[in-house]
Amino acid sequence: MASIQVAMRCRPFVEKGDLGIKLEQTGDGPAGGEVNVINSKYTQTRFGFAYAWWSAHNAAKYCEKDKEIANGMEFIDQDKAYNACGEKVKENLLDGSAVVMFAYGLSGSGKTFTVFGPDAADSPDAWFKHKTPHAMWGILPRLAYTMFQEKGDDWKISMKYFQNVVDTVRDLTSSAAKEQAYKSGMRKDGDGFMDIDWCGKVPIDSWSHLCDFFQKCNARKAISPTQFNHQSTRGHCVMTLEVEKPMADNPSMKQRGRLYVCDLAGTEPAGDIFYAEYKKEKQADGSIEHILQGPHADQGKTKELQDQGKKINLSLSEMAQFFMKMAEAFKAKKLKPGVSISGCNSYFLCKYLKDTMMCAKTYLFCAIRPEVKFHPYTYSTLGFANNASVIKLSPKKATAGSSPMEKKLLAELAAMQELVKQLRAQLAAGGGGGAAGEAVSTLQRMETQIGEKKSALMQESDPTAAASAEQYERQKEHLKQRGITLASEIEDVATLNVPYLINVDEDPFRSGRMLCVLEKTPTTFGRTDADIRPPSMSIVQDHCSIDGVAKKLKVGKGRMFVNGNKIKSGQEVNLNAGDRVIIGAELFVFQTPGNAVDIDQDLAVSEYRETMADHSEYKDQFKKATRGLQGAGGKEISLNSGDANSLEGQMVEIYPLSVELEHLCMLMDREYVDFNVVLQSDKVTKAGKDDCSVKVKVINRNENPVQVVYLATFEFKRCYKILCDELYFLRDAVQAEEQYVVPFEHDPINLLFDATFHVGTAVMFPEFLVYNLETDASEKQLEVFPAAASGNQDINAGTLEVTWTPLPGEDGKVVDIGSEEELLGKPWKYKVHIKQALQLSMICDICYCEYEFFGGDLFATEAVEFDERPTRSPVLDYEYVHSVECVTKEFIAWLKEPLEIKVYISLDVKKPKALVSTENPKVYDLICKDLKKPAAKVRPDTGSKELEAEMQELQRKLAALVAENAEIKKANKRLTMQKRIAMAAARDAGVKQYPETGMAAIASAAANEPAPPTAEAEKKTEANGKKSSACVVQ
Repeated sequence: MASIQVAMRCRPFVEKGDLGIKLEQTGDGPAGGEVNVINSKYTQTRFGFAYAWWSAHNAAKYCEKDKEIANGMEFIDQDKAYNACGEKVKENLLDGSAVVMFAYGLSGSGKTFTVFGPDAADSPDAWFKHKTPHAMWGILPRLAYTMFQEKGDDWKISMKYFQNVVDTVRDLTSSAAKEQAYKSGMRKDGDGFMDIDWCGKVPIDSWSHLCDFFQKCNARKAISPTQFNHQSTRGHCVMTLEVEKPMADNPSMKQRGRLYVCDLAGTEPAGDIFYAEYKKEKQADGSIEHILQGPHADQGKTKELQDQGKKINLSLSEMAQFFMKMAEAFKAKKLKPGVSISGCNSYFLCKYLKDTMMCAKTYLFCAIRPEVKFHPYTYSTLGFANNASVIKLSPKKATAGSSPMEKKLLAELAAMQELVKQLRAQLAAGGGGGAAGEAVSTLQRMETQIGEKKSALMQESDPTAAASAEQYERQKEHLKQRGITLASEIEDVATLNVPYLINVDEDPFRSGRMLCVLEKTPTTFGRTDADIRPPSMSIVQDHCSIDGVAKKLKVGKGRMFVNGNKIKSGQEVNLNAGDRVIIGAELFVFQTPGNAVDIDQDLAVSEYRETMADHSEYKDQFKKATRGLQGAGGKEISLNSGDANSLEGQMVEIYPLSVELEHLCMLMDREYVDFNVVLQSDKVTKAGKDDCSVKVKVINRNENPVQVVYLATFEFKRCYKILCDELYFLRDAVQAEEQYVVPFEHDPINLLFDATFHVGTAVMFPEFLVYNLETDASEKQLEVFPAAASGNQDINAGTLEVTWTPLPGEDGKVVDIGSEEELLGKPWKYKVHIKQALQLSMICDICYCEYEFFGGDLFATEAVEFDERPTRSPVLDYEYVHSVECVTKEFIAWLKEPLEIKVYISLDVKKPKALVSTENPKVYDLICKDLKKPAAKVRPDTGSKELEAEMQELQRKLAALVAENAEIKKANKRLTMQKRIAMAAARDAGVKQYPETGMAAIASAAANEPAPPTAEAEKKTEANGKKSSACVVQ
């Protein structure tokens, strides 16, 4: 039994301010580290954790108040941090245990630094650039370096590395940019630990290999500059190291240790983030400091970051709720160590990690900032860590037997190593001539074979690695057939001796991965029958051609731009190295041998967006969307020119993608899915120009009631890219006459509609809370205004039941307040209860609410799941106690303003009857038609003769069952008719024998009961009853 070990680390000082935190290591154990919040207004200021590390360099430069306290704390560098717990982590891993390391905290607070050390690609101190121990290394590099020094030939070490970006998972080890919905392939492995089976598991044979490979993977992370960090990770990154080695006391058995390194996204509230611009400044010591210049001029970048941040906040909030519930359950002695709780499965982070860490040795490395101005974030982190520290775990170990092949490979390897040892001894003993030369040749050959045996041993018993390699080879071959080369296949692109185009994407994960090598003169581009056929719906037949030798581009029938200038059909232009070339809607950069120009991705993408907007045929759509634009409460919103230009650019970018996606859905047998790009404001009472955003309204007409979801632009683009990939997998399979089935997680219905979105907003007027009054019964049900989209207000979004109850003070009484002045200076305490949403416009399987309290703090209910019983009236039962220690005029003014509670849902998505696959005749024929390939009513034979014979036998049995069913129906029909005739005859007979009672008399006779009274007899009984009098006995 063990607890989660929490290390609280404070670093760095980056701006002038007062000291807000004091840390001291006073001993060992779960509370050996003491953290004190100073210069604060918080009630609780002292916290105890396993470790408390002061590492705030620059304190002498920036600390203004309590500098003596800052100077008096022991400075914990990377070496001391590792010595405190790193060796324990390594021992646990090599002992066959599972170990989880969390890095949690505000962006820029140093959480990644603790676990990894510097990891920026442009940093000379980046840990993976140093093959020998370095002072800046974090816990993972130090641990891994010593582990590889101890590694034996019979050890297997493998690595997975992926990033959760909103609702997707990206395999950072994949040079082919593999990306899937986060639920796809997430399941427990044979040892009971959660795994994502489609992510590649890569064998790592040395420390040098780990450094080089990690550097490549790390460059694929989604990052963005925010005011908190010039390279803020926009998603949770998880790296796993798995170590298999023979057990010391039983070499035939293997122990399997796992290390999960979870570098979580920053905890800052989404509304606080802006997309930032930085300037690099070289310091006196040679280091580079990034100086914040302010927000980026493009407001759309900030809006997209904030939308992503909301999803990140929700996943972190769910993890915090999980820790809080676990802590409460353990304190109440309702849970045993290692046992988890139900729920908290709505987002990737909890779904992937919560059960794994319960049976692992878990370390939580939290990072906080030293300045007082960051106290709200610091206190939030301390609360999260405090709940985690009391949770009891039940770590377990994983073991497995060596397979016969592994035993054979190990025996062969041992024999080879013995032979090499003898050959080296022979050479050392001397003796020249041909024998020595032959021994050297044999030694070299044996060392090569030993390397091959080690590689085979690493791959053995790891089907995921083989499957991943096979999938990569298949994708590489399909792209090759299109005339496209994966950049990962070329060791150094600069060595190419022919001109080429390289793709550029706003998403670094997809940028620079495809090369169009211009080997032919000229090289043609088009949809079919061309040298190069880019996988894009914007490419047409006879699109263009490029003469790489002459460096000339000639436009055919397709849309083309060079450096932002439109090139007309039939026109020919010269190309220079570094020119940006847009083919259809795909951006490339032209490069020539020995003269490759560095690509500024931000500038290239910015030019691309401006070019596509300037030449868009969809500009009128923005004008239509702004007509009658209203907030969720019906208030009209006016836009100034700056806001309008930013929103217009986003809408013009998204609209053609929505048209393409509607066509794509038709090809996938989902023609009932419609798209509309709209402007939306999610505010009701304070709707303004700053609240407007571009959303994609997606409609499923195949459901009753019709399902409608509003997707943020970044979510829509994510779906667009995944669905485009799936379409081209289908197209390639059709052309190669292979089978392919789109995973249900990537079916358009699931991918588009299985998303949480803002369905409406409830509004309450909390002025009565000034007077310590309870919510009146007539005001508990709040109307939910639908999330407005370009003036659409015709949907009844339901109601939300909310109750506020005043709580007594220390004397046990609720104070009566007669006026606002009486409340000033007094404490205020209320419990809010959000019980249930009622009669929402659509059936949901997930629901949660969100509201902003005084001071700007955002509160969210738990995301409650209703998978088993989807509903329009989800029960939330959320309770929270809000308190203000000393009421001010500002707080009273806030109570006089309307309070908006946003309702979010995820729809109940039903699996379509027909899958999207090449085996679906409709999909097959539609894709054939789209490819201008003859459609086939009967699919070509893709199976064996045995399968065909089995199919014929099943068809014969089916025909026999159909014939038998038809005979049964005929017999049943005859029996039904005979029964009706018999009943009619019995009725006639009954009427003759019992003229007044008919069938009732027949039934009584059959039951040996007296016949029912006739109508005349009943009249006599009624008359007698009127003459009698009632008697009541007391």
